[in-house]
Amino acid sequence: MFKFFLLALVPAMAMAAVEFSACPNGAPTPTTLTVNDCSGSPCQLTAGAPVDALATGIVSPADSATATAHIVVRLGGLDVGFEIPSELENACAVGITGGCPLTAGTAFNYALVDDSLDVPARGVEVEIEVGLTGDGGVALGCLRFNAVIN
Repeated sequence: MFKFFLLALVPAMAMAAVEFSACPNGAPTPTTLTVNDCSGSPCQLTAGAPVDALATGIVSPADSATATAHIVVRLGGLDVGFEIPSELENACAVGITGGCPLTAGTAFNYALVDDSLDVPARGVEVEIEVGLTGDGGVALGCLRFNAVIN
């Protein structure tokens, strides 16, 4: 289950840059992504161990009073069926540093902390997509990165 905390709870100095790509929907991407002590690609993660992730410098394309998070894990392009818990979908309450509303043209950070990584695909490379959707369905931010979860 994914849990979100404010930036202050994520020890950024212990984290390294992870390679990521933009989502095909054209949503803004962060300037940096850190996930645990990963660098490059794929990021090596351990099932059952904590995951600390931080996306910084996402520039909101629109004003938005809301932000809904989604996470998709894909193996060979197919969704493996991970579902974000409904209580964690509200990124304004859990994840966006400073909460909402977001203002067009203003950068924000998004932190994700999973106390115990649980994804149904293990030992193989997967693509993880994390995105935020705002008022009226506007894509506020989205990124994809590769990981192997052992």
